[in-house]
Amino acid sequence: MTSEKTIDEHARLTLARLRRAGESWGKLPATERARRLREAARQMLSQADELARLVTRETHKPLAESYASEVLGVADLFAYWCKHGPAMLEPRKGLVPQLDMPGKKARVERQPRGVVALITPWNYPVAIPMRTIVPALLAGNTVALKPSEHTPECGRWLVNKLRASLGPVIDIVEGAGEAGAALVEAGPDMVVFTGSTRTGRKVAVASAAQGIPCECELGGKDCAVVLADAQIDRAAAGIAWGILTNAGQNCAGIERVAVHRRVAEPFTRALVAQLQRAAADVPHLVTDAQRRQVIAHIQAAIDAGAKVLTGGLPADDDTPIAPTLMSEVPTDCAAWTDETFGPTAVLAIGDDDQHLLKLANDTSFGLGASVWSKNIARAESLASQINSGMVWVNNHAFTGALPDLPWVGISESGTGVTNSPDALHHFTRPRLVVVDTQSALEPWWYPYGDRMLDLMKAAVERQRSGGIFNTVQALRALRSRAAEQK
Repeated sequence: MTSEKTIDEHARLTLARLRRAGESWGKLPATERARRLREAARQMLSQADELARLVTRETHKPLAESYASEVLGVADLFAYWCKHGPAMLEPRKGLVPQLDMPGKKARVERQPRGVVALITPWNYPVAIPMRTIVPALLAGNTVALKPSEHTPECGRWLVNKLRASLGPVIDIVEGAGEAGAALVEAGPDMVVFTGSTRTGRKVAVASAAQGIPCECELGGKDCAVVLADAQIDRAAAGIAWGILTNAGQNCAGIERVAVHRRVAEPFTRALVAQLQRAAADVPHLVTDAQRRQVIAHIQAAIDAGAKVLTGGLPADDDTPIAPTLMSEVPTDCAAWTDETFGPTAVLAIGDDDQHLLKLANDTSFGLGASVWSKNIARAESLASQINSGMVWVNNHAFTGALPDLPWVGISESGTGVTNSPDALHHFTRPRLVVVDTQSALEPWWYPYGDRMLDLMKAAVERQRSGGIFNTVQALRALRSRAAEQK
């Protein structure tokens, strides 16, 4: 077994190698990095079937779901960032007021941070790391990947394929929690973490202790709100998918359903039917620990008086957890308050829209939520009042595969951003470059004297009044002061 000292040393050596590789990679034009990433994408996607089967082997997903949620998403990521990313990295012109500061121009450049340490979970072992790897590399960084110890082969596959095309700009640090801790302790230039809220807080604290920027995308307890005018059959089908996709091992999976009393009975029947119909496509959970947690949440809810509408506790250790829906679950029960991360959901009934909104916001998490209604304006109005980083109307969570749209939460779901130009800004730091072409001395240089004070007063008056007369007066004072100092 690898000793703690060896893990620490391996992490330090890995970062050192990546820093050396970054010296040349970061100096390449963004267009050249994009060209090389396109070639890497071609090489990887030529082996798409191998990748999908590897994902299925390690996560138990149906092969079709591995293609849909992992392989296809990777193809879209490369296509988007390689096409649009270089323009996003172009310097922008800074606004310098020529009246007050003539002869000066400024630009803001986007510089790579350096080595990005990436710590990722097992539920989407390809899609989640690639949402960081592609834009981080495009921005000129190098990447140290710490994949989950439960899906190590997927992590190795990604790193090996990318290194074969791009060279040593990405590397891997393997192991469980101690490997992630060692990677952060080794001092990367940025940390990106996706996982549980408890671990994410530890990572954020460890990063902050070293002054390292850290982006954390954490758990969720998403709620689907079904209004009285919802299209029942479509809402039931969409919400069933939101509950069961990836066997519920999805941070934005639907774990709570708030339905208007007027349609509670027909909607519940439709949802139960959809969950039962999908049971054959719901595999075993990835880890035994996760299975125990899901069973504990179901058992605690039953003990608290919950009614099992479908599914429930598995018959034995070899039986997958069936799609489970429970009602009458107390709102202080773990099945309502904590992230379950399995093929289960709890259902609550609201008397009106405001009651439904209260149920949706009854959580310490804030990743996503959805509102289902035929009245789009009404749904959007209610959605705007839900405390979450993302909200969908008449759909749920499918946008994780769309690279132009941010994936972001609030509260205990973290504040990290993946996908979209918003994420790209996290992988770079701004650098200001200012050029002064004038030869005159500046009026705010020493010595000050009364004229300096008069100038500042005139400038304040100009900002207050905005009048042309004051502007001309301030300009004259500025020029007079500069001439006096020559």
